[in-house]
Amino acid sequence: MSSIAVRYTPNPDNVIYRLNGGYLKILQNLHKYDAQFAFATFARNILVNHFIDEFRKEKKHLTNIEYTDIQEMESGMSYNEGEASLEAGELLLILKQLPDVTGKVFNLFAIDGYKHHEISEMLGMSVGTSKWHVNEARRILKMIIEKNISNKSKEVKTILKQ
Repeated sequence: MSSIAVRYTPNPDNVIYRLNGGYLKILQNLHKYDAQFAFATFARNILVNHFIDEFRKEKKHLTNIEYTDIQEMESGMSYNEGEASLEAGELLLILKQLPDVTGKVFNLFAIDGYKHHEISEMLGMSVGTSKWHVNEARRILKMIIEKNISNKSKEVKTILKQ
């Protein structure tokens, strides 16, 4: 639960506050829990929805932009050096470098598995804007990972010269 809170809360000082609010919503909705399903799934869905609601409250300063010239990315995933060299903590720090809305859309799509039409309904944006944010997140993440790999190889070369 706390990892979800960290991913969806841009300000680290608000993580505990928002997580407690999420726990309160879980407790308030216990009467809706169906025992034939996993409690973790029930709690996770309520928590994610709570964070999306919090995001909507803060969304006043954001604008809705329609991007229509987006090319679809290939759906196949391939192995790469960046993925192999990242640890969970490093990945979280990299994801925190994404712009607020782009990071939320990327989390919903790539990590939580929501579809673009679901994300557009949740965040009040068009499907095209949701796709743009995912593509923008991929572009930014690729640049950050490539930079990290380059820095690590420079560090290794420096160590080997010593």
